[in-house]
Amino acid sequence: MASNRSVGRAQEPVTYTCDLCNSEDGVRWYCNDCHENLCDKCKKFHSRGKKTKNDEVVVIGKANRQGDKPVPEVCKLHPGKLCDVYCCDFDILMCLMCFSQTHKQHNWKHFVDEFQIKKQHLLEHMAAISARIAHFKNETSEHGNKTFKGNIDTMRKDVNTQRAMIKSEIDSIADAVLVELSSLEKEEAVMHQKDCQESEKKVRALTSLLEKAKMTDTTSTFEMERSLKTTLPLYDVNVKDVLPKLPSFVTGSIDRVLLTKMLGELHHGNQYEKTDIDSKHVQHLSKFTVTQQNKMFCICPVDDRYACLSINQYQDLVLVNKEGVVIEKVKLDFCPYILTMVGTTDIQVTTFADIKPHRA
Repeated sequence: MASNRSVGRAQEPVTYTCDLCNSEDGVRWYCNDCHENLCDKCKKFHSRGKKTKNDEVVVIGKANRQGDKPVPEVCKLHPGKLCDVYCCDFDILMCLMCFSQTHKQHNWKHFVDEFQIKKQHLLEHMAAISARIAHFKNETSEHGNKTFKGNIDTMRKDVNTQRAMIKSEIDSIADAVLVELSSLEKEEAVMHQKDCQESEKKVRALTSLLEKAKMTDTTSTFEMERSLKTTLPLYDVNVKDVLPKLPSFVTGSIDRVLLTKMLGELHHGNQYEKTDIDSKHVQHLSKFTVTQQNKMFCICPVDDRYACLSINQYQDLVLVNKEGVVIEKVKLDFCPYILTMVGTTDIQVTTFADIKPHRA
C-alpha cells in the first residue's frame, strides 16, 4: 500500500519545457526529427518553417525518443495527462488522476523507475528468444541428419560386404561341385574308351574266326568245329557288364533363417516421438513439508494421481496420493535413494553401496 508521502510524490505534476521558447504551458508535442519538445504555439511555427514543415511532429506520448529519457504515453481516459505512474499490484501504467481515483491504496512506482526494470526484462526476454532461435536452428541443422545418414551408409556398406562374402562362399562351394562333376565325366570317358577298345578287339578276333570257318574244307571241318567249341565261350554275350551307378545331384533347401544369421540382422531401438508439453497443463502433484532429518531424496510420479517417495534414513518405499496422504508402504532392507519409472509398471530403485567399515 502506498504511504501518504508516496502518494504525494506521485501527485507531483510531470511537466515538460518547450525547447524553443522554454514555456511549460501546452507542451504536448514532440518532433521526432529535431528531437525537441514543442508547445502549441511553437508547434504551429515549426509546421510552417521551410526546413521543418515536413518533420514528423507527434503527441509527446508517442515520441520516438526524448533525449535519453523514456516518454510516457498519454492517458486514454484523461486526455492531456501522461501515464507516469506504474501500479505494481495491477501491472499497468496510469496518469495521476487514475491513480487518485482507483489505485490510491496500491503499491506504485514512478514510470521512469519501472521503465528501466521493464527494459531489463525485455532485454532478458530478447536474449531468451535468441537462445531459443539458436536451439531450434541447431535442431533443424543437417548435423544430426548427416550423422544418421553416415551411420546408414556404413551399415549399407557392411551389408554389401557381407553379401559379397556369402556369394563368394556359395560360388566356391558350387565350383567345387562342378569340378567334381567334371572329374567324374573324365573318368567315365576313360572307362568308356577302354571298353570300346576291348569290344573292338573282340570283334576283330571273332571276325577272324568267322573268315577261317568260311574257308574250312571238308577235311578240316572236324578240327575247326572242335576249335570253335572251345573258343566261342571266351566271347560269351550273355555275360552282363555291371554298369557304374549314375551320379545324381540332390538340391538343398534354402534356409532363410540360417542365411539371415549368416548375413546379419539390423538392430534398432524404438523410434522416438517428440511430444510437445503445454506448460499450462503441467500441474504439481502435491506439496510436502518435511523436517531436515526426514528430507526426501526423490519423488517419482507414477501417474497423475500417485507418486513414490524415498526418504532419508527410511527403509520404506512410500506411495502417496496427490493430497500428500500415504496410501501404501513397501518394506525394504535398504534405504532407497533415486527412484526411476521404467515403462508403466516398474520402478527402478537405486541406493548407495555399503562400504563399512570404510568411509566414503
